[in-house]
Amino acid sequence: MKKPTTFAVFIAAMSAVIVGSFAFAGIRYMTTDRGMLGKKADQSQNVNVMLQRPENWHQIATQQLLVHDEFAGIDGSTATIPITAELARQFCGAADDRTADSGRSVSAYLNHNTTDVAYDNLILKRNNHIGWYDTDYQMRESIVRLIFATPPSQDELQTAKENDTVLEADPVALDGFVFITHKDNPVDSLTVQQIRDIYTGKITNWKDVGGKNERIRAFQRTKNSGSQTAMEELVMKGEPMKEAPFALVAEGMGELVEFVAEYENETAAIGYTYYYYINNLYRNPDIKVIRIDGISPENENLISGAYPFTASYDVVIRGDEPEDSVYRALRDYMLSDEGQEIIRLAGYCPVKG
Repeated sequence: MKKPTTFAVFIAAMSAVIVGSFAFAGIRYMTTDRGMLGKKADQSQNVNVMLQRPENWHQIATQQLLVHDEFAGIDGSTATIPITAELARQFCGAADDRTADSGRSVSAYLNHNTTDVAYDNLILKRNNHIGWYDTDYQMRESIVRLIFATPPSQDELQTAKENDTVLEADPVALDGFVFITHKDNPVDSLTVQQIRDIYTGKITNWKDVGGKNERIRAFQRTKNSGSQTAMEELVMKGEPMKEAPFALVAEGMGELVEFVAEYENETAAIGYTYYYYINNLYRNPDIKVIRIDGISPENENLISGAYPFTASYDVVIRGDEPEDSVYRALRDYMLSDEGQEIIRLAGYCPVKG
């Protein structure tokens, strides 16, 4: 038998190390806590519609409550980006053109993270790095003082408690928490109970709810994302959801929309998001919204309560925010008639119908 050369032994050893490294990485990836995924989601992947002012835009604010650098203290969810954008127009005359001077364009005032990151930033008093520079070309940053997001999850409330923090959350807008499927799926409406049965695993085939003989691919979001919290608390109301395979968990809302529209070229997928989001921030012609008990998530159905899954976007500050703070003043302003008119202009359903 021919004795292997030193070079051959070296190559074999290196190959083993490389294969072992990939195997370890694969195991680590597959066993990663899904609750930790999406912590630093790139918001550009969750928005595919330019933030242009509406055709009926008009000046509403009668005072400049915030100056441009104070926007670095605002964080929030993907779905509430247009609120901050409209405040930048109203208070600072921000331009829509992304090629405008960096201190003037709407995008220069925005630094919304995902919901769970925004809450962590607020609770833990973390810095929020805003994407523009001052005259000395230094990156501006500020501790997060206010966020626009869906109500806090139980985990986020627990984090606040552990850090001796009280969260003051007040609804400023209403939205429909909606279920989406492929446009060619013949199912147009589901009942509340059918939705719950799909996500507990009791219903696994579309034919059982009036559709084709296809296995239901039920997508979920990552733990503590705004939409996952709404799903667990608003829809399931404590009823345990069936654990989704790793491939059916989306880190970002944009990713979930794409999954539902394109998953294996089938019409069998279902997922959830917010009505405002898919109409104004991330559009896809291959999806449709499923009515719930035959009711659509139009504004009048949100205000009347006819639509069963009505959610809110809140303005949230810490309880220890100083009384003379501009962020506490902004919170109060968003609840005023003028603030609610700005919410309406930004395309949301105000809480004051």
